[in-house]
Amino acid sequence: MASKKLFSLSNQLIRLVILPLLVAVVLLSSIQIYLFYQSSLASSRQQLDHRIDQILPLLSKAMYDADLETINLIGDSLFQDSNVNYMMVSDQFSRIYLRSRDNNNGIRLDPIVISKPLSYTNNRGQRLLLGNLNIRFNHQGFLTSLAHTGLIVIALGILKFMLPLFALIFFLNRKVQQRLNFLIAEISRSRPDGLSPVCQKKNDPKEIQELINAYNQLQENNHRYLTRQQEAHSKLIERTQEVAEGRESARQLTSMLQNSQKRYRALFHRNVDALLIVESFRLEDEERYRIIDANQAAIDILAQPLEQLIKQDFEVMFGAKPLEHGYYPLDKASLPRSLQQSNIQIELHFNMMLYEKQGLYYVTLRDVSDKIRAEKLEIEASELMNFRQNQMAIAEMATTIAHEVNQPLAAIQNYAFSAINFSQADDFNGKKLHESLEKLILQADIASDIVQQARGQLGRNDYPQQKLDLVEAVQKSLDLSQLRAQKSDISLNFDYELPKAPVIANEVQIKQLMINLISNAIEELSELTDHRGRIDIYISEKSHYFEISVRDNGLGIENIPQVFTTHYSTKENGLGMGLAICRSIIEMHHGTILARNLDNGGAEFIVRLPSNIDQGQPLDQDQQDPSLDQNQLIAEPIKRRKNPDE
Repeated sequence: MASKKLFSLSNQLIRLVILPLLVAVVLLSSIQIYLFYQSSLASSRQQLDHRIDQILPLLSKAMYDADLETINLIGDSLFQDSNVNYMMVSDQFSRIYLRSRDNNNGIRLDPIVISKPLSYTNNRGQRLLLGNLNIRFNHQGFLTSLAHTGLIVIALGILKFMLPLFALIFFLNRKVQQRLNFLIAEISRSRPDGLSPVCQKKNDPKEIQELINAYNQLQENNHRYLTRQQEAHSKLIERTQEVAEGRESARQLTSMLQNSQKRYRALFHRNVDALLIVESFRLEDEERYRIIDANQAAIDILAQPLEQLIKQDFEVMFGAKPLEHGYYPLDKASLPRSLQQSNIQIELHFNMMLYEKQGLYYVTLRDVSDKIRAEKLEIEASELMNFRQNQMAIAEMATTIAHEVNQPLAAIQNYAFSAINFSQADDFNGKKLHESLEKLILQADIASDIVQQARGQLGRNDYPQQKLDLVEAVQKSLDLSQLRAQKSDISLNFDYELPKAPVIANEVQIKQLMINLISNAIEELSELTDHRGRIDIYISEKSHYFEISVRDNGLGIENIPQVFTTHYSTKENGLGMGLAICRSIIEMHHGTILARNLDNGGAEFIVRLPSNIDQGQPLDQDQQDPSLDQNQLIAEPIKRRKNPDE
């Protein structure tokens, strides 16, 4: 058995390894011989070209001199070479020299043919073409030496291949074949239900050791597979029992599903909302819709039995296609005559879902008569509310006009009395009379602008704002209030650090703001008896805004948190609108207004307007004074700023 296996392995080795390697050695040797032949042939041709190039000048000279003896001598010397088969020297008209021989050796190879032109340069420098030299060389001797060389190369290649191969066969027979026979015997005796691993030897090759490990692993896998197969058999028995129990559970679930369907049908038909179920289908490439179910409420509203409703075309019945989501009112023509005579209004609400790639629509018929009546009542209430708001706006406008126009009218009266006094005085002063009349006209213009803006407040609330010099506007306000201050023996002082203070504002509103603040200060100071009243106005520029400060040396403000509240006044006949209007004007200009009491007596109002005339943005929190809050009025006293005039 062992010799048979050894022969089989050797046969495999010879058939699969040795023969292909022998063929490869022969092919490689042939390629080597061919390359050697080509290189030797090129070398021989190069040597022949060099040899002929040496005699060409002599032969060309002999041809030019027509020296036939020299030509024959040179030709014979070349033809003496046994490898020359054919040689011919010819001019342009005839053959001068011709020799040839025939070598019949049984093997014919293509000869080496060399053709050279014969030319000569005479004493005048003219190059003359005299004829041609044609020679054929036979390289038969070179082929014989090449054959011997090739046989030696092939023999050496085979010898170099066979010696290692025989050593390999001996090694395989001694180290591999015996261990393989042992493993085959162990495999034939192995059983899946018993483990008998094969032990390794130290001198076993790595491949034999890996094969033994693979055999031991295979034996363990077979044993593990047998164990798992037995476990799977037991689990199969258990699974069979579980399937039987599952069938019983499926039967119970089927019964529960049938009961659930019955409950669904009961809930569907007893629902207080009228419900229809509509499905879509295609009829001659056109999508149609038909009713497939309806509850009792829908049957009562439509006054048709269920058998008549089912399979009816929804679009024919209601005059429109169902929606995926949404609703639309139902035409009264689709309702029964009993409902058409009443004022009932019904809406169809839709909700679509896909079931097995088919659209199902749940349609709810809702009575929206009460909803429509409520909407009408809401519209009427809204119109009434708008009417009341307009009445309130008109009342507010009347209050604003009554408060704001009071000051210009009082100023007009004062200027009119001054003009009368100036005209009746003994020392008539036309200049003062002219100034009083001009200021009277300015006060009349202010009153007219106030009325116009109050009227606009009822409509579009349009207060046009444009570039304005704040210094100039404050100065004009002071000029208009100067006469009233003089009558009350109050000094008005205006101090500003900047030549101009450009802002985006409404000039009339800014003047109205300043006149209100100055008039309030004059009214408070006119009641003082212990010292003379004084009003100081300052304009300064901060980082992002201009600040206007109006200070007086009166008694201060009693209730600062409510000073800007509408209808709050400390005067007996006051309307409480002046400072509230001032705050509204400042808010429209994206600014702030603050009030505080001074530590030495008196009050101060601070107005801040943004200096960014391109954007007119409101003041940010970081642009405010950190000690003040924009939404709260601060009542903490601060030190008075000294006036250079004091």
